[in-house]
Amino acid sequence: MAEQTMTVVSVDKDGILDVGGNASAVAGNAAGGDAFKFANDGRTILAIDGVTGDTFTFTAVNDKFGRTETLAPVVAAGKYALIGPFLPELWNDSSGFIRFTPTAGNVGDKLLAVKVANPS
Repeated sequence: MAEQTMTVVSVDKDGILDVGGNASAVAGNAAGGDAFKFANDGRTILAIDGVTGDTFTFTAVNDKFGRTETLAPVVAAGKYALIGPFLPELWNDSSGFIRFTPTAGNVGDKLLAVKVANPS
């Protein structure tokens, strides 16, 4: 299975005005439609420009008490989505990354990992 490591983009009060056009955005099939990952510090979200639409299944991690979560949001064609932030204890693997897979891996979908920078 191919895996795409996404670059996390910091955002400040100016925002990100074009998710799909951002230089760090990746196509929904960038990893062969298999898997994606991005670093997470608890202030990171996934922005999706769902041109063609898809289901995004996130890999949960058991916390120290054995609890886990399920997350598989469906982003409809032509819609935008913001997913997160993610509690590191429930979503980060041992390397500090969140992993997810799209069901179809559509070339038209654009994905961008965004970290909220310090308020100004």
